[in-house]
Amino acid sequence: MAEEDNHKELGDLYPAVLHALRKPHKRIVAAVGGDTDEGRAQAKMISNRLRVAHRMDIDDRLLNIVFEQPSWVGMTKDQGALPVSVMTENVMESYQELRLPFRTCWMEFSGKLFNEEMRKHVWAVGCIHPDIWKIADRDGTPKPDRTNIFAGNMFFDRVGVLAWSNGKSDKAFLCFGSFDGDPAIYMSVLGRAVDGREPSLSSNDVGVMHQSLLLFGVDFEDTDLSEAAPGYVDLVNRCQTTENSSMFSKEILEHVYEQYAEPWAPQLTRVSWEILRVLNYPWVDRHPASPNSNKGNKSKRPNIAPYDSYYRCTVKLPKEDGIEMRPAPLRVEKYGKRLHVVRGHYRTFKDQFGDFKSRTWIPQHSRGNKALGVVHKDYFLTVDNNQGDDDE
Repeated sequence: MAEEDNHKELGDLYPAVLHALRKPHKRIVAAVGGDTDEGRAQAKMISNRLRVAHRMDIDDRLLNIVFEQPSWVGMTKDQGALPVSVMTENVMESYQELRLPFRTCWMEFSGKLFNEEMRKHVWAVGCIHPDIWKIADRDGTPKPDRTNIFAGNMFFDRVGVLAWSNGKSDKAFLCFGSFDGDPAIYMSVLGRAVDGREPSLSSNDVGVMHQSLLLFGVDFEDTDLSEAAPGYVDLVNRCQTTENSSMFSKEILEHVYEQYAEPWAPQLTRVSWEILRVLNYPWVDRHPASPNSNKGNKSKRPNIAPYDSYYRCTVKLPKEDGIEMRPAPLRVEKYGKRLHVVRGHYRTFKDQFGDFKSRTWIPQHSRGNKALGVVHKDYFLTVDNNQGDDDE
């Protein structure tokens, strides 16, 4: 296939991943088990999650702003060579703010900018590990064209993170990458589940340190666990790496798990956390609830044909001060709004003088009448130069 046919722009990785999951043994790097019944079932499960995900495409300008956020700068100063106490404290800070705006969401952005940021801190860039290359060669499974390799590796052009929750506190993340001029797709061999299990009191120090490296990229080396930030060891014990064992061989799994052959994946997952922190700005409510605030004409089913629609919603960020919620106007129509999903968000309550009262997380919920039709939305996250209003 010609190189120009495989050049991917922002938003192109999503359909490419769906296409690859239809025949993973032919289209996903080293997915030797993708032609088995178990492998096809796992690929279908991932594909089904991806199909219902709310898509969020992050443009380059916003991604650069994400890398300038205090939480990211605090983690990456001194070229990322920070004491374990500082690194783990940063992980805990990010974790405490981690909320998914939708039960399932897809975040896609530039792999080239991600790799540039990783190089600044002498961290592992997004690419295929040489060990996986060797196994893919031997198995004859999909792999990008070697003519594009630099220093023995193949670097990602676009990257994406699929994140989902089962409605409880658990959250899971799976990473993907594509290559400029090549149709092959890379899917991370290990996923990451946050709050996915009960804390294990029997975990030994070596096991916790290894999981810390796989989950968050924090390497204790010769540092004792007692140097970790308060709550960090407990967090590691509540989290776990998940193996895509039906699609990848035991040899691949061992290389990735034991030899840390996907060192970029924890950092890519952390970048997705930072993107969500920027997106989850507060919706400020200064207006006390009134029992008559949302009453008007009684809602009636209109004499119009219901219809569905799709649109791509632009969200301009960052909004450090949030947005102020307007009181709901009295209803004047004889009918309401079509069914639509409201993304999860923080709601901050302030009094009439603007002083902070409380903050709570409002999870994803639906609003409107399905009988009138359904509104489907995906999101384009970009830079807010004028601090104008956006999607809600």
